[in-house]
Amino acid sequence: MKIVFRIQDVVHVFNYATTLNNKIEADKKRVIVQTLTFSRKQYEMILEGKERGMKAFYSKADTNCLDCPFNEFGKCYTHKYNQYTGFISMLKSIVRGYGEFENIPEFNAFTHRSIVQKSIGKYVRFGTYGEPSLHPVGLIKDIVSVANNHTGYTHQWEKRPELGNFFMASTHTAEEDVIANGAGYRSFIATDKVIEGAVNCPASSEAGYRSTCSKCSLCSGTEGKGKKSVYIMLH
Repeated sequence: MKIVFRIQDVVHVFNYATTLNNKIEADKKRVIVQTLTFSRKQYEMILEGKERGMKAFYSKADTNCLDCPFNEFGKCYTHKYNQYTGFISMLKSIVRGYGEFENIPEFNAFTHRSIVQKSIGKYVRFGTYGEPSLHPVGLIKDIVSVANNHTGYTHQWEKRPELGNFFMASTHTAEEDVIANGAGYRSFIATDKVIEGAVNCPASSEAGYRSTCSKCSLCSGTEGKGKKSVYIMLH
C-alpha cells in the first residue's frame, strides 16, 4: 500500500511494500517503507498522457530534485530503465486514484499519524527518488522515533542543517565531507577514490555486498548508527 499527499508542487509518496532490490533488503517477504517525491510536472505528464520516455520524464524533476548536481539526465543512479518504469507505474496508479493534481490530499495531521503508525518497527528508506528534505521535518522526526532503523541522504545539507540528525550529506570528495561535518552532518561520499577515515559502504560491490542497507543502516545521520562518514566507489 502507499500513502500519498501533496505539498505545494510536490507529490509525496510513502510506499509500504517488499522490494526485489537485494542491496536494499534480502528478505523478499519483509515489508519496508520507501519514500519518493515527484514534481507536479511529472505527475501532469502522466495525467495528460504525454509521457515521452526517460529523458523527458527526468527533465521534469524540478520541484522534487531541486538543485541536485546529478539532475542532468544520465547522471543519477535512478536514471535507469528499471527505476523509470517503476516510477511511471506508480504515478499511473496515483493518477487513476486521484485524477487532477488538486485532488491529491494536502498534508495534514491525519496523514501524519497514519504514516507514523504504519512505520512502527519497519526499515525506512528516505529518498528512494527525489529529495527527502521536502518531507515535513516533524514527520521525519516522528517516523525515525518509531522505525526499527532508517537510511536517508540529501544534497540540501548546506541549506538544511536541522536534517543532519537524520540524513547523510550527499557529498563527492573528502573536502566536501569536511565541510559537511562542520555543518553537522556525516557524509555519504560517492567517489572515485578511497576516503581515509570513512567506512566503505558494506552494501557496495567493492565491499562484496556483505550487508544490506536495511541491515546495516549506517547512513542514518548523526543520531543514528555509526559515527564516521561512509563512502562508495562510483560505478
